[in-house]
Amino acid sequence: MASPTSTTTVVEKDLPLSEHNLSTEEGIHAYLNQHTPFPASSVTRLSGGFANWTYRATLKDPYEYTNMRNQRKLVKSIVVKFSSDVAAAYGNVALDLYRTKAEVAAIKLISGLDLPGTRLSKADADANDDNPTRPTVSLPELLLYDSTNHVGCYVDLGPLSTLKDYLKNHPGPESIALATDAGHSLGEFLAGLHIWGWKLLQTERAQVSATPPLDVFHRNEGGKQICAWRTIGALEGVVKEISSSSIEREADWEKITNEMRREVLEVNETFNYGDFWTGNVLIGMHGSPNDGTETRTLKALHLLDWETAKTGSASTDIAQFAAEAFMLRQFSASPAGEVLLISFLTAYEDYIRKKGRSEMMEKAEDDSTTPDRMLDSRSVLAHLCTHVATIGKMVSWADKETTEITTRTMLQVLIRNDQRGTTKSLRDVLTSLGVVEQTRDQ
Repeated sequence: MASPTSTTTVVEKDLPLSEHNLSTEEGIHAYLNQHTPFPASSVTRLSGGFANWTYRATLKDPYEYTNMRNQRKLVKSIVVKFSSDVAAAYGNVALDLYRTKAEVAAIKLISGLDLPGTRLSKADADANDDNPTRPTVSLPELLLYDSTNHVGCYVDLGPLSTLKDYLKNHPGPESIALATDAGHSLGEFLAGLHIWGWKLLQTERAQVSATPPLDVFHRNEGGKQICAWRTIGALEGVVKEISSSSIEREADWEKITNEMRREVLEVNETFNYGDFWTGNVLIGMHGSPNDGTETRTLKALHLLDWETAKTGSASTDIAQFAAEAFMLRQFSASPAGEVLLISFLTAYEDYIRKKGRSEMMEKAEDDSTTPDRMLDSRSVLAHLCTHVATIGKMVSWADKETTEITTRTMLQVLIRNDQRGTTKSLRDVLTSLGVVEQTRDQ
C-alpha cells in the first residue's frame, strides 16, 4: 500500500472543466482519478437528496488530513457532492449555483466558531472522543472544493442514520433519552449560532468591518427563494384543497403569507442555517449494535447541507426544526417526537435568556433588537404551521385521514395565531399546539 497523502486545510481549486458526466458514477470515478488527490477504486451513488448528486468513493490509498482540532486523521473513503443548475431529483427545476459558494463559506466559517456543543466550545472542553459528557455538534469536514465543476469532497462519516429515521424506526422508550439529548444540544447550538450572527450583523451595521463576513450569505438570493418557495409558496394550494369552513375560506391568507415571505426574503436579523431539520442531522452513537450493549447513547450530531445558509429571521430556523419534531409526534408511533420538540424549544429559549441577554444587550440599537426578538412565538408558530400543512401533507407517513386532520388543524392554528399579539416565549408555541397545557400565568 502506498503512503497516505495529506492535507491540513480545506483546498479550494479552479480545476479544468471536466469532460465527464458528473451525474453518473462512471463520470465521478473518472473525474476523481484524473483531477483530484482522491483516486478511487469504486464509486457508488447515495440515495436521497433533492438538489445534488451525492456519491461514496472508496479510495485506492488512505488519505491523511488534519482536522479542526489539529488531529491527524486517515480516511479510506470520501463523500463526493456534485451540484448543477438543475435539481438532481427533478431536472426541470432550476437552481442557483451560488448555493455551493454559500455552503463552502458556511462550513469554513462556522466550523471554527466556539459554539455550544462543538469541539471548540470552551464550555465543553472536558468532552473527549471516548466518553464525551454530551453529544458533540459538528459540520461536514470539507477536504476539497472544485469551483469550476461545483464538486465538493468531504470526509465520509460512514453509514450513519439521520435523526429523523432513527426516531421513526426506534419507537420504543430507548429513544426518549436520545431525543432529550439531541433536542437540548441542537437547541443550544442554534441559539449560540443565532447570537453570533446577530452580534456580527450589529457590528456590520456599525460599519466596523470593511469586509462583512456575512455578506456572502446576505447575497444568497437563491437560498432565500428556496426557503420561501418550499412552504409559503405551497400554502395557497393546500388552503384551496383543504379549507372547508367559512373561517378558513375567509381568512386573510394573502396577509398571512406576505408577512411570512417578508421574514424569509427581507429580514436581516441574524445568520440562518436555512435547512435545519431532522433529515439533515446524522447521529453517531456510542457502542455498536453488535457489541452486546443494551443501551446505546448519543455521541455526535453532524449537521449537513448548508447551501441555503443566509441572513434572515431566527424564527424560520427554529420553526423548521420544531415542525419536523412535531411531525414525528403526529405521524409516527414514537413518543420521542414530542420529547425532541419540548427539549429543543426549551434549550433554545433558556440559552437565549441566560447566555444571550448580556452579550446582545450591549450591542442592541433599540428595544426591538433585544434577545426577546429571537423568541417571537407568533412568528415561529406561523412558519411551523405552514411547514406542517405543506411539507407534512406532501411527505406524511400517516394515513390520508390523519394527515388531513393534522393539516386542517395547522390551518386553524395559523388563523388564530394571526389574530393574536406577539409573545416572547417559545412555550407559547407548545401550548398553541396542545403539546403542553397552558398555565395560569400565561
